[in-house]
Amino acid sequence: MVGREWSEVTVKITEALHPLWHLWRNEKHLFEGRPLFVTPPWLGTWKSTLGRNEAFCLLTANGPLGTDGYCALKVRDTEGLFAGDPKVCDYFDVVIRPGREEVVCRALLQTARQAGLKTLDLFPLRPGSTVMIHGVPVCRALGYTVSVEPIDVTVEMPLAESWEKYLQSLNGKQRHEVRRKMRRMEEAGNVDFRVVTSTSELVPALELFFRLFQSNRDDKARFLTPAMQKYMETLCHAMAREGMLRLCFLYVNRSPAASALCFDDGETVFLYNNGYDAAFARLSVGLIQTIFTIKDATERGRTRYEFLRGDETYKFRLGGREVPLYRVRIFLDAS
Repeated sequence: MVGREWSEVTVKITEALHPLWHLWRNEKHLFEGRPLFVTPPWLGTWKSTLGRNEAFCLLTANGPLGTDGYCALKVRDTEGLFAGDPKVCDYFDVVIRPGREEVVCRALLQTARQAGLKTLDLFPLRPGSTVMIHGVPVCRALGYTVSVEPIDVTVEMPLAESWEKYLQSLNGKQRHEVRRKMRRMEEAGNVDFRVVTSTSELVPALELFFRLFQSNRDDKARFLTPAMQKYMETLCHAMAREGMLRLCFLYVNRSPAASALCFDDGETVFLYNNGYDAAFARLSVGLIQTIFTIKDATERGRTRYEFLRGDETYKFRLGGREVPLYRVRIFLDAS
């Protein structure tokens, strides 16, 4: 473990996650509005599965008020990247106590450089991320060469106060289509929307989810390697323990027709992945399942819904708005 001090900030470097779990348990407010993908349960899942052979590096900044923030990296030679896999983590960021962004960014950067890192390759990043708003200007002020490029999009929407207000927020054509599809579904027979949230129900629920996930798309079947399945199983158990899992199923006449894996941080519902049985394709069960998750989120008082990365058409038809994602490369040895 190494310590450095700048302007009352001490930065420590460790390979362990326990400092973050301490924050998660004792200062949960620091994680409000932060990416789901940099929280301890998510990072811990990645580190124990897909990232078990990666060199993990946690930089924690401590100031007069305690822990001021952190940056979780995987290190490859002299390059630092966000800890996690962009294939399964939609965007990242550093986490810094509000009001301490500039001094902590400066301390983290200087510590990374003194630890031997020459480049930071940070992606994907939202435009309102701490790295984009505070980190990039600090880098330039320190004389580091920085490149910023758009690389992808994520799709999200604010949620209305009620289901009816959500429907009214759609344009006329979209609203008509949602109502028409839901009416056709109801005419098909008994429709049941079920949600699994606890670890006690998770094993059979995940078996069903994986079956629906890969049942009708070759790309999803190829994606679900044994290692990826282990990652998703571990992630779901971790998020269930934290009260953040919503594994949703749509049944038509008692037969499982579609599933959606969602996460909920108390404010935002994240649509992480989904699947459906092609036998029910004529009923648009995949889309209807997503609509049910939006309705569920609205009725539970959530304020935002994230479709996450990718610009698939259905996201915009359901009211989603595009948010650009960026890649920031910082050259610490070129100042």
